[in-house]
Amino acid sequence: MGTSLLKNFLTFLRQKNYTQISLSVQKNNYAVNMYKKLGFKIVSQNQSEYIMSL
Repeated sequence: MGTSLLKNFLTFLRQKNYTQISLSVQKNNYAVNMYKKLGFKIVSQNQSEYIMSL
């Protein structure tokens, strides 16, 4: 369900002409893999979290 919601949200943002999307996520959060599968890349990190961008 989370993947479907995020895909719809990303589609909405693209329709609104957003060219870059970023988020932060705790390193131990299971959603990290979902974000990676949707194309997000880690652009920065600290001790506890990743900053990811698409």
